[in-house]
Amino acid sequence: MAEAPPNRVFLPDVRGGDQYLRATWHPESATIVFSHWNGELCMASTPVALSDCVELIELQVRSLSQLADRRLAPAAAPIAPGTMDRLRRLLRPKLADVVDATARFLPHRSEVRQRIRDL
Repeated sequence: MAEAPPNRVFLPDVRGGDQYLRATWHPESATIVFSHWNGELCMASTPVALSDCVELIELQVRSLSQLADRRLAPAAAPIAPGTMDRLRRLLRPKLADVVDATARFLPHRSEVRQRIRDL
């Protein structure tokens, strides 16, 4: 990738390949255009007013702060496609066993008959 002009930033996709995000500052309209690229092909773009970027910047600052506080290790290599599905299945909560509550909480039939006789 060539050196970016001062009004443009290229951010590679962490999944690898030839995909990246490009952010370009347009001073004449006070916007930053976020565009998704696959090689030389622009797949989508979103112009955002500079005043609306405050939340994005706050998110980045909070993320960096949390990273610094936890002293996390750098991001690991991407996980192979089938691995996430297996991990989700492994961690998915199991359904509870069906239990016959009558045997546990209701009196036995003989006890009910005895109570009726006692009435």
